[in-house]
Amino acid sequence: MNWREWFAPENVGFVAVGIVIGAIALIGVESACDADVAARTKPASLSPIGAPSGEPSIDPELLRCAQLPIEEADDAACKALWAKERKRFLGNGEPVQPAEHLIDMFPSHRSTSNGASPKPARKSE
Repeated sequence: MNWREWFAPENVGFVAVGIVIGAIALIGVESACDADVAARTKPASLSPIGAPSGEPSIDPELLRCAQLPIEEADDAACKALWAKERKRFLGNGEPVQPAEHLIDMFPSHRSTSNGASPKPARKSE
């Protein structure tokens, strides 16, 4: 048979029906395979990713101080602990010394030796 005979006006309906049946069969086979794969895989853990596991990693004394009611906010031990944590987090208040050797963030781009920016483009006349 010649391809022109398949696409003759009287056969176009049969070709369209064949394409639709093929598409439905393909979708059915794919959904069956997906269902089979889904049935074989193990479910992920039931706890969300960010859920705490076990005890918190926070210092118990910090946790106690954070949970104090407002009436007991003047606890001397908590104030000292908060000051120690603040100093640990923020530093001792001295300015940070600049690095001796700056990191080259763009090693593929070679800058000029004096660190100046490249020459600006010439203005067109």
